[in-house]
Amino acid sequence: MIYRKRQFNNIEDQITKLKHEIETTDAILIGAGSGLSTAAGHTYTGERFEKYFSDFIKEFGVRDMYSGGAYPFPDKETYWGWVARLVYVNRYMPASNDTYERLLDVVKDKDYFAMTTNVDHCFQQAGFDKKRLWYVQGDYGLFQCSDACHDETYDNYDAIVKNASFRRFP
Repeated sequence: MIYRKRQFNNIEDQITKLKHEIETTDAILIGAGSGLSTAAGHTYTGERFEKYFSDFIKEFGVRDMYSGGAYPFPDKETYWGWVARLVYVNRYMPASNDTYERLLDVVKDKDYFAMTTNVDHCFQQAGFDKKRLWYVQGDYGLFQCSDACHDETYDNYDAIVKNASFRRFP
């Protein structure tokens, strides 16, 4: 079977076609990556990064949240301070806007399933059914054994949010 790309003259035609497909389909599979969370305001650079990590920028020259994960911090306490703040900001703080809620509004009455490389929990925070989600790369909200001696994971809410002294943002 040969599939041919349909040509649309403008964005309105594309939106009309997509809307029709969503309205008439039985099921929807959502594939989401970092672009969706970026659209929701979960940026790892720029103003948001500077707001929550200015002390790491000043002291260590870390340029963004991605590179900070591989930075050779001077000790484990500083490293885990970085990790705890990264998890707090990207897992437990709400998204800046309603991008995920609007997506849920589109699919809520459909048989949907979402697979995502995002680890930020935005789907569940927006109200997506946990049983209809597959976090391909895991979830910032879970810890696991660093020695790989078992497969169990542990909710980290208490360790990150309730017991976090790192929340003294600069």
